[in-house]
Amino acid sequence: MHTLTARWKRHRALVIVPRLLLVLWAAAVLLVGSYLLAGHLLTLPKPESADERLAAGIARVRTPQNEGRWLALHVLYTGCGCSKRVLDHLVSRGASSFAIERVVLVGGDDAIAARVRAAGYQYEAVTDATLESQYGVAAAPLLVIADPTNAVRYVGGYTDRKQSEKIQDEEMFALLAKGETPSPLPVFGCAVAKKLQDTVDPLGLRR
Repeated sequence: MHTLTARWKRHRALVIVPRLLLVLWAAAVLLVGSYLLAGHLLTLPKPESADERLAAGIARVRTPQNEGRWLALHVLYTGCGCSKRVLDHLVSRGASSFAIERVVLVGGDDAIAARVRAAGYQYEAVTDATLESQYGVAAAPLLVIADPTNAVRYVGGYTDRKQSEKIQDEEMFALLAKGETPSPLPVFGCAVAKKLQDTVDPLGLRR
């Protein structure tokens, strides 16, 4: 009798333990998957159009040579796939005649700088700390468009959804050229500032 009971217990253990491990594995996969997916769906913060740091940053890069012109800042981060798509798009189309365009890049190098300048853009390499302190920006990619008086007329993202192939910077230029005010698109991309990175990715899985 004792032998049968012991065998039965061993049989139950052989059945239950693998099932329990499978349930725990599935739960872990679901949790990690949901965590990583949230990074693709999350919209990121952007500065207000009246942000003092953003206004100061625009005034700082405005030179006598581009007085009276619209000014567009393309804030990008080399560690971000969405920023890379925007950068490739910008280099492919070349600088617009509508505005002076400046690429503000976190983590750039000489090769990227050469590509950007050859396409007709102004170029500025910054650190994540400098980007936040001098422009008030903590996430990328971000598009900022200021009119000839330095008033910010657009601050927002480039696409209406994450990883969209349709980058809408030129649409914003066209609307502003007609005197219209474009609705800001959400900012999909990557946290650049360390504090924001810790907030959106506390486990560090997406860095």
